[in-house]
Amino acid sequence: MTMMKLGLGAVLVGAMVLAACDDGNGDATATDGTSPGSSGGTGLPGSSGNTTSGGPGSSGTSPDGGGDGGADPAGAEAPCTLDTKAYGSMKMWVCAPTGMPAGPAGLVVAMHGYTQGVVDPSSPNQAWGFKSTSQWATLAQQHKFYVIFPDKGTQAFSWYAFFGTSGIARSDLEPSQIAAMVKDVSAKYSIDPARVFANGLSAGAYMTTVMLATYPDVFAAGSMFEGGAYGCSTSCAALGKKGSGGWTWPGNHAASLVTGAYPTVWQSASAKKPRLLVFQGDADGAVTPENMADVVQQWKGATGTTGAGTTSTLKGHQYTEYTKDGQTQLATILMHGIGHGTPVDPGPGADQGGWDPVPSQTASSDANAKQDWTNTAGIWGPYYSAKFFGLIP
Repeated sequence: MTMMKLGLGAVLVGAMVLAACDDGNGDATATDGTSPGSSGGTGLPGSSGNTTSGGPGSSGTSPDGGGDGGADPAGAEAPCTLDTKAYGSMKMWVCAPTGMPAGPAGLVVAMHGYTQGVVDPSSPNQAWGFKSTSQWATLAQQHKFYVIFPDKGTQAFSWYAFFGTSGIARSDLEPSQIAAMVKDVSAKYSIDPARVFANGLSAGAYMTTVMLATYPDVFAAGSMFEGGAYGCSTSCAALGKKGSGGWTWPGNHAASLVTGAYPTVWQSASAKKPRLLVFQGDADGAVTPENMADVVQQWKGATGTTGAGTTSTLKGHQYTEYTKDGQTQLATILMHGIGHGTPVDPGPGADQGGWDPVPSQTASSDANAKQDWTNTAGIWGPYYSAKFFGLIP
């Protein structure tokens, strides 16, 4: 795969989704429990067809487009502020919608890609950060839930600690500090503990599986844009080397890695387990589809989900649901012709949004040789993640 869109040297491209193995020994800060409850498990619509405008190839003209309006102006974004507290090597952005109704609300922890940052001051109009491209804050304002963006920054070798076996335990620095962010925001705002969710792109997607595995008592569900299994080493990412002889799939990762991460929940027959939605581009040469297959077998095993799943079409892509006890426990969206990045679908439709500053569908199709971390995929990943979480009806 020609990684033109990355616009990085070979060393940085090779590290795009890699993570440092922090050896921090910070104590867990979330209160242990048996389960965060259930956010609902009805899954996503089996088929939405292609009835909305702005399919692949369409691009947004500003970071404020999309969404379904509701009581707020279309494109209104929840105000986001950078907290002054340091969480290890991370900072925390908190997006708190205006006009919140009475009662507890949901919370999404949204984790950016390698060197992407929440905002990217060096990019045009700070366009390429995860906040602008994903438009999670826009969804939060429209549908009245909170968002946390853990921020590792945009410098080289700034990433989450998700790879291998070091730094990914419940008591290790970064997992415990992200859990601490949830605890701190829950102390300040009215957060429903049964509706706390994780999402991430690339490095942040791998970190999503870390958080679900290690804190299943905090997170009810998660979604990932091009990530992989809990316990992956750096060899899980092909980084453009598939087919060149420079990379081979290292093999699948056992469900026991997940069930051993926090046995209080994972090894309890009665405790509810986090649900997971996986987005994967079949043209992704950085984090290849082998990773999705690995996640499926690992999380089916960890949650006790059996069967081949039920496959249909969602926004023109292959959608597969795996159910247990009448609820969708695991789902995948395999996006044809789409590469590595947050899937977005700019347009005026109710389920359209996200922003692709340099419009493209795959990393290799960007003649500008820039990395805007986003692909116009005909499906807005954050919107359908929020539907999977039950934050959007």
